[in-house]
Amino acid sequence: RHEVTGSNVSRRLFVPLGQVYNGSVYLHVRTSSPDRATVTGMIGTVRQTLRAVSPEIPLLHIAPWVDYMERNVGLWAIRLAAVMFGVFGGIALLLAVVGVYGVKAYSVARRTREIGIRMALGANPGDVFMLIMRQGALQTAFALAIGILLALGAGRVLAQMLYQVSPADPMALLVASALLGAAALLACFFPARRATRVSPMTALRTE
Repeated sequence: RHEVTGSNVSRRLFVPLGQVYNGSVYLHVRTSSPDRATVTGMIGTVRQTLRAVSPEIPLLHIAPWVDYMERNVGLWAIRLAAVMFGVFGGIALLLAVVGVYGVKAYSVARRTREIGIRMALGANPGDVFMLIMRQGALQTAFALAIGILLALGAGRVLAQMLYQVSPADPMALLVASALLGAAALLACFFPARRATRVSPMTALRTE
């Protein structure tokens, strides 16, 4: 493949080298070793072999395919975009965790009296903890469902920026949903644990 970016591959017709003259020819040699040092060490052997077959052939450049890929501008742009998306994604995840934590902490503070009444009527700290976590899990599931729908829509717009990944890649959506869900539940954990430490008498005297 000559194209390293994009999903549209132009049609090509392969013919024997002897039938079509071309001033420059690319010869790809496949090795059984994935080690880069081993492949680099074979360059001399490849050069000698080609010289033995046809001494008059000019050998301009022999290098591992990895070197070519690293110098390719198209792939460099893809790597840069991937790094930028990763950085922005990490920042977005951090902001999401801080936001969820702030909302749940505020919600627990607003429900201090309610939590105190529940505990005064017999609710134990475990019940209060599960109540806050259950509500956080339901809110997280609802938010993830909306997020997946938005991601499917945005994926069609960003399809040209994805390399060999479909806009609706199930593994990517699954990993992202699991990561966001775990982060959201972790953000709910600390307010829920704080709610279990509410004293019923203190809570009832707050209002």
